[in-house]
Amino acid sequence: MDQPNPITLAEQGKKEYEQGAYLAAAGLFARAADVYTSAKDELNAAEMKNNQSVALLQAGKAKEALQSTEGTEETFQKAGDIKRQGIAVSNRAAALEGMRKWKEALAEYDRAASLFEQIGEGDMHSVVRKAAANINLKRGRIVDSQMDVYDSLRLVEKPTLTQRLMKFLMRIGLVR
Repeated sequence: MDQPNPITLAEQGKKEYEQGAYLAAAGLFARAADVYTSAKDELNAAEMKNNQSVALLQAGKAKEALQSTEGTEETFQKAGDIKRQGIAVSNRAAALEGMRKWKEALAEYDRAASLFEQIGEGDMHSVVRKAAANINLKRGRIVDSQMDVYDSLRLVEKPTLTQRLMKFLMRIGLVR
């Protein structure tokens, strides 16, 4: 029997995801990852596992989402792909957040932010800092939340009008 085409599986997974069929999408991404693994294409397999993680998280399956990220960071790290390594770490953080493991999620968001800052990915850095700010706010850690918001604004590449206004207010000292 012929092996299914992983590209076709991934495309079908994206369509299912866009239609809100997150569990179906996760299943297709998992199958694509298996095919890529069989073909010894570890980078694409790790990419599909990360896609699977996002779909599972959207389906409310945080524990399974965390499990699907296993080994992906290391794969990207070995390949020197810091951007996808950062994405893998942030997917792990989101899954931990979904499991209400706040401390671990914050640590992973910090690691992801550091990776994104290292390669100048300001917008990705901003996204993970906002996620960390949200956790800190939920935990009543207002100062930490403010620092995360400030850090999220610091590197954003194309700030919105609101972000530009916040940067200005921070610069002149009206917002701390």
